[in-house]
Amino acid sequence: MARSALLALSVATVYALAPPVASAFVAQVAQTEVTKTDKQRYALAEALRLGSEGRTDAKAAFGQMHRLAESGYGRAQARLAYYHLKGIGTEVDQEAAARWYRAAIEGGRESARASYAKLLMAMEQPAAALEQLDLAAAQGIERAQALRAAYHYQNRFGPASDPAFGREELTRFAKAGDLNSMRIVLAAMQAGARFDVDAEQLLQRMVDVARTDTGKTGGRAAESLLRLWRGNRDADVMALRAEMVAHESLRGRARAEDQLYLARDSVRTSAQERAFRTTARDIVKATDPADFQRAFVVVARLDKNAYVYVLQEELKARGYETGPATGVFNTKTLQAVTQFCKDTEMQSVCRLGPLRGQVIKAVIAALAEMPPTT
Repeated sequence: MARSALLALSVATVYALAPPVASAFVAQVAQTEVTKTDKQRYALAEALRLGSEGRTDAKAAFGQMHRLAESGYGRAQARLAYYHLKGIGTEVDQEAAARWYRAAIEGGRESARASYAKLLMAMEQPAAALEQLDLAAAQGIERAQALRAAYHYQNRFGPASDPAFGREELTRFAKAGDLNSMRIVLAAMQAGARFDVDAEQLLQRMVDVARTDTGKTGGRAAESLLRLWRGNRDADVMALRAEMVAHESLRGRARAEDQLYLARDSVRTSAQERAFRTTARDIVKATDPADFQRAFVVVARLDKNAYVYVLQEELKARGYETGPATGVFNTKTLQAVTQFCKDTEMQSVCRLGPLRGQVIKAVIAALAEMPPTT
């Protein structure tokens, strides 16, 4: 009874401080905290993260997931690690993510070892990552086995890498239908590597999965295919790319990126090149805030004139005068960027030059943190 009262008070406090969401949904959150199972509370936290009735509340999702993780629910502990890793409702914090992955593992959630190993690799601790993957693999966790195979093949474990073992295991998992293994094998074969598989059969199998599965698995298959086909301008492949980029479960970030790659690969004439600028602007503008930065960086990578065009539009939307958007880095644009850098205290970075890669990324990151005013 005391725990129920405390949970109800916690929910009331979080929602008093958080941005408002639909009142019926708030009532559901409060009721779920007190009366429902851990599994249901977990699902509701994820619903808050992903959005209900068109609105999202990452901070409230983080708060709910944090309370559930502290209660000892292993699935929530592993998910909270992901929230810390991605900055969902909180600051990005790899150390906090590592702590929660360890808590989940210590509580018996062996499947968290694969995600923990990926984090350890990002933290440049390959020996520790290999140890985690070996432990998970010994428990028969196929995701860990496939990930370990990929890292061995790619020499990611340094002196402990066994590329021959990795190749053998990757082949086994690719033939068994593991999407990530299939993508790695196909990419390696595109680069000239040899595997004992039929590349056309693997590709067709991935296409079939994408076409028949409207859920996450199909979305992952579509994303893998799009990554493999970037830069391929064959007419039949372009048609398949257009089909895959429309997959309903494709991640927002992947959709924006591959819409941009597809649009750029469609350019054949100078008129189409100019049109790409407005296409890029529309794609960037349509992204969720979480995907805005990545999509904008891709624009800069694909076409500097398109980047300048979108930059002019985005600065103007935040109250900076750039004149008409032309895609040409003119005096007014330079003055606007200079003022923006001053306002965001980035003068030391911006002095390197407005079209240098480091400066482009810094400016885009700052724009992502500043909502448009118009």
